[in-house]
Amino acid sequence: MPDNLLNFYNLTSTELSSAIIVFNILLAFGCAAVVVWVYRLTHRGLSYSQSFLVTLFMVGGISSVVMMVVQQNIVGAFALLGAFSLIRFRTIVKDTKDVAFVFFSLVEGVAVGTNNYAIAVIALILVSGLVLLMHRLRLGRKVLSGGYILMVQAAGSDGGRLETVLDEYAESYHALHVKKAGEETEYSFALRLKEGRRPDELTDAVKNIINVRVVDLITGKESVEY
Repeated sequence: MPDNLLNFYNLTSTELSSAIIVFNILLAFGCAAVVVWVYRLTHRGLSYSQSFLVTLFMVGGISSVVMMVVQQNIVGAFALLGAFSLIRFRTIVKDTKDVAFVFFSLVEGVAVGTNNYAIAVIALILVSGLVLLMHRLRLGRKVLSGGYILMVQAAGSDGGRLETVLDEYAESYHALHVKKAGEETEYSFALRLKEGRRPDELTDAVKNIINVRVVDLITGKESVEY
């Protein structure tokens, strides 16, 4: 074997060769790339962030390095724990599913960093497949077919009058949100219009209520998820 290749394998004094270290880091980033791909395919809503995708990549790679550092090294494990205790995370995760993806990337990095390649690959394929299947089946999603979200701002409390109008124009409805700030009250309703009723008729009727200042009617084309 050439001397330069031998030097590469013995470049460091760690228990892992340099080739394994490089391979583990690259494999961890590869697994994280699959996690990012699944996240992009299944993401819904307005909270999409490029920095979050970069975070998924970094979590996978860094966690593999961490596991290689602490492997059979109790002193390194305690030193690393002390270093992490100085870090405080203040970022608020808007979607609880994002936490699961961070943990997914973290676990993949841990599996690779501990040389459990079979676990990493099988878990990556199986979990990714199940997540895509749940997304395709819309598992757990509550959908209001042909529905709308009505948001109203009024000076004072006009909940009773709003319900009267909704009884006339909506086939079904229920309150999602009521917020009161001083003299202002905000209402949000999920509703489905009656057959033959038009959205503009509903908004005009709500605007005619005394003290109503702002009326917004939002639709998601065929469905509204809430």
